[in-house]
Amino acid sequence: KFMNKIQLALKDQILDTVKNIKKHNVGEILNWLLRNQIAKYSLANDYYHSTQFTINQIKNKGLDISKRSIKTKKNKITYEHPIPSKVVFNLIMGAKNENEIISILKNTDYIVILSHFEDDKLRKASLISSMPDNWKYGDDIFARYKKVNINVLKKKIKMVGAIRR
Repeated sequence: KFMNKIQLALKDQILDTVKNIKKHNVGEILNWLLRNQIAKYSLANDYYHSTQFTINQIKNKGLDISKRSIKTKKNKITYEHPIPSKVVFNLIMGAKNENEIISILKNTDYIVILSHFEDDKLRKASLISSMPDNWKYGDDIFARYKKVNINVLKKKIKMVGAIRR
């Protein structure tokens, strides 16, 4: 899977942060930093996924879904990581070497533009920051969505504008 320029820089940053976490063992401050770097890595992808429900909602508001700047509370959408950053963080911290970390980054590099209505379905099912119970790394990355009947479209959206978390 291709990494763009920003993702290449973030990958190096992530590898350094993992080294620092293991070297310094100072707890939450560096863990928080790594979780944010992991989130930004996927958000830096040039292409996002979405659902028909969200696409319709955005069209009805007269907005352009490809513009990252429309992600506001008022527009009732969020940029969701199919595998939550917290889960990716745990996978990365358990990785045996840098190649495994890079592989995890590439395999979890997805963003879904989701309406607040659909995001609430995940929240009600306690699937905001965790994967379904029987899920393991390598299984369907969209497992959380399937569990609450959210259908992520295969077609990707080419995104423009500054990265937003």
